[in-house]
Amino acid sequence: MDYDLASTLNAFAMLARGNSYINKLPIGLDSPLIPPLPGKIDGNRTRGLAAHGRMEGDVSMTRQDWAIGDYVHFQPDLFAELLDIVAQVGNDSDITGPKSIVNAEALSLFKLKRFEESRSRNPELQYHFWRLLFSYGDAGFFLELFANGTEGTLSVPTLTSFLRDERFPDNWYRRSSPATLGVVGDTSGALLNANPVPPGATAPNGTYIGDSGPFTDCAVYSTMIGDNLPGVLVNTAGILKNNIDFLLNTVHYSFPNCTPMDPHGAADV
Repeated sequence: MDYDLASTLNAFAMLARGNSYINKLPIGLDSPLIPPLPGKIDGNRTRGLAAHGRMEGDVSMTRQDWAIGDYVHFQPDLFAELLDIVAQVGNDSDITGPKSIVNAEALSLFKLKRFEESRSRNPELQYHFWRLLFSYGDAGFFLELFANGTEGTLSVPTLTSFLRDERFPDNWYRRSSPATLGVVGDTSGALLNANPVPPGATAPNGTYIGDSGPFTDCAVYSTMIGDNLPGVLVNTAGILKNNIDFLLNTVHYSFPNCTPMDPHGAADV
C-alpha cells in the first residue's frame, strides 16, 4: 500500500472513529483504553472501527447487516458463500489446486449476491453511494493487497488465513509495487461494472430508492468528509483543532481537484 492510500484511510478512520486529540483508534469497538473526545463532543465513547456507519456498514462480505444480525464478528456462512462461488468460477493453480484462486469474476458475483440478500432481508438497508464504494473498495483491496506477491494471485488458503484466522499466511509476500488509491479504485470499479448494483436505501414502505448522481471523485470526497464526519469537529481549538486540520488536509491531498470541505455530519452516531 502506498503512502497516500495508507495515510488517507488512516486519517479518515481517526476522524470518523478515533480520538484525534490523543491520536488513538480502537480497531474493534469502543475500548476503555481510549477515552471520548474532549467535552464528549462526539458522544460519551470512542466507538471504534467496527461500529456501524461512517466506515463500516451494510452489504459486508464477512459480516451481517446491522439491522438483522452480527455486524461485528466474522460470519463463516457468508465466507462459505464466497468459497462456493470460487469453486464454480475460480481459476486453477498448480500449487493450491483446481478452482482455488479467487478472481475478479468470483468477487463481483459474490458482491452482487450479498446485495440481493441484503435487499431481500434487511428492511432498513442503507447502501448509499459512499457505503457502496467503500464496500467494493474492500473487494478491490483483497485482490490487490492480499494476493501473494510471488504469484500475483489470491488463493483460497491465503484469503482464509487473512479473513477467518486473522493472521498472515505462511510463505506470503507483499506485492512488488505499492498499491495506490488509483489501483484499488480501478479494480473496485471493474468489480462493480461487471455486475452493477445501484446505491441507495430501503424506504419504510419497502421500496429501494436509488441515489441520484453525479458520482464523481469530488462527490466521493464530499460524502466522505462532509456527510460522514461530525460537524462538531470544526468547533474545536488548540491541539485538537491542529490535529483535526492535519487529518482533514491529509484526506484532501488524495482529492486535489476538489474544494476543501468541513465536516457537517451528525455527532454521536
